[in-house]
Parts: sequence; structure tokens; C-alpha cells
Amino acid sequence: MNRKRILMVVLCIALAVSLSLVAAACSSGGDNAATEEPATEDTQATEPADTEAADTSADQPLVGISVPNNPTGWVGAVQWAAKQKAEELGLNYQLVTSNDPNDQANKIDDLINLGCKYIVLFPENDELAVAAQKIKDAGITLVDFDRTLGDTEPDYYVAGNNEEMGVIGAQYIVEKLEGKGGNVAIMNIPNYGEIFTERVNGAKSVFDKEDNIKVIGEWASNDGAPETVLPVMKDVLTANPQIDAIYSTDDEMSMGILQAIKEEGRTDIKVITGGGGWKDYFNIMNDYPDIWVSSQTYAPYMMYDCLDIVQKLINGETVEARTIIPPVNVDRDNYEQYLSDNGITDEAPY
Repeated sequence: MNRKRILMVVLCIALAVSLSLVAAACSSGGDNAATEEPATEDTQATEPADTEAADTSADQPLVGISVPNNPTGWVGAVQWAAKQKAEELGLNYQLVTSNDPNDQANKIDDLINLGCKYIVLFPENDELAVAAQKIKDAGITLVDFDRTLGDTEPDYYVAGNNEEMGVIGAQYIVEKLEGKGGNVAIMNIPNYGEIFTERVNGAKSVFDKEDNIKVIGEWASNDGAPETVLPVMKDVLTANPQIDAIYSTDDEMSMGILQAIKEEGRTDIKVITGGGGWKDYFNIMNDYPDIWVSSQTYAPYMMYDCLDIVQKLINGETVEARTIIPPVNVDRDNYEQYLSDNGITDEAPY
């Protein structure tokens, strides 16, 4: 065999070996790629700040849940209830919390951009109407909880009966004053929106029919936190030497009111209402044996109903557009029974 032919044979053998090695490398690279999940649009999406997401199958429709941060126990309990129920139902969800109306509006934009099919909205207040309309314009089903949205009409609405809360609270005051009547102060939180106005209007509708009841004025607190209410109520007590009853729109507000009454040493006040159904408030009712301390329930666990609606919609079921849950009057005579009947244990946050 001449030298040229030998060289050609060697080159052919080398080329064959090289091709074999390349094929093996390509095969090995393909196996490794199969073990790595490629990044998807969902996993690359930046989650909004202050969010919680369930570890569920991505083939489920994404459910957005927007709630305020918890400046008060009631709002915090709504947030807790939303997470508990979403986990129980196994929803594919994104929970976002907000610090103010502008922050909530921005977080809603994030939820829309994430491709939510349903959004459960607990609005900071009525200012969220514009953001809520964006949800509807994007073709997303909107379930509104608790607070109204002005001219924006949600697809579904879940709330307590705020006007009825005012009615039964005022009736309680009339009953406990034993027909003697007296001076009534109204304490409200207008910043919480139209539903608190509904509570006051419900109470006024009763007081207006009672000749011996005199509403001596209406006062407002920026929020329901007892420490916020305390100085406001002290001013009310200083300005009014005789108050027989206080119509309060909120349990936590009532905690601050009671603290003010205690610190000022007032003994003229015989009845106080509330709003919510807070077990910590129930627990101090017996500390004021000379005052009929009451709450007209508006439980944060109504959030469960919102997520039940979403689950039914996902399942293709028909759901009523409005779910209105009636209040119950609770005082020291029946609060233990109320807690037991509603399964509100020590672990519950409200």
C-alpha cells in the first residue's frame, strides 16, 4: 500500500471517530436537558410585593385575592381567612396585601398582568372603583367583598347586612335603656366607606322613632384601632357630661371607647354597641357589669363565602350575584354560645 493510500485510510478512521464522539455528546446533552424544567412565563413573572401563592397545578385558573394589610384585627382576620380557605380548596391563587388605596390599585394591576381569571377584592375603600373597573374591562370575573365600589358593579358581591346591624344595635340600646330613653352619642369610621354610613343610617332609623332618645352628635375616628379611638372618645366625654348610650359601628372602636370610659371614671353610660363579632371584645364584656356591652356581628369569615363562590364558578356551577349574611346581636349573656355555634376557637384570629 503506497503512502498516499495509507494517509487516506488514517484520515477516514479519524473522521469516523470524531463523528462518533459528537453524536455521543449530543445524545448526552439531550438527556440532561430533559431533566431540567424550562422556565415558563409564569415562573419568570415577578410576583408583586407582599404576596402569597399556593403550590398548586399551573393548569388551574389563577385566582387573585387582594386585601388590605391588617391595621385592625378584623381586617387581619379577613386576610387569614382568605389564605386558609384558598389552601383548603386547593386553589391556584395569588394573595396580595396593600397599605393604602393607591398601593392596592397598583397590586390589582399586577394581578391583571399575571393573567388571573378571577379576582376576589376586599377594597381599602370606595376609591378602588377605578381599579375594579379595570378588572372587569380585562374580562376577569370580579368577586367584591364587604365594601362597595361606587358605580362599578362587581360580578358577585358578598357582605353582611350593614343597615340591619345598625337597626338591631339601636333596638338593643332602646331595650336596655328600659323605655327611659336618654342621650346617645354616635361613633363612626367614615374612612371605611359607605357600609359604615349604612350602619349609622340603620341606627338613626330606629332612634328617629323614639321620642325619648336624643342623638347628641356624631363623631369620627380615622380607623378602628383602640389607640386611635381613645383620644377621640375622651374629647367626646369631656364635651358631654351626660351620655346614656353609645352607638358604635365597630368592635375595636368600642374597645377604645370602653378604655376611655374607664380612664375618665364615667358611670353614666349604660349601653354600648359594636360591629364585627371579635372574640377578644367578647372576653372583656364581663369586665363592665354596669354597662351592657354588645356586638352586632359582621364576621371576617364571610371571606370563606367569596372563595366558595370562586370554586363553584370554576366547577361550572351557577351562583347568586349577591350573598348578604344577616347579623346577630351578641352580649355577655350569649357570646359563649355564639362562639361555640360558629366554631370560633382560640386559634381563630378574631
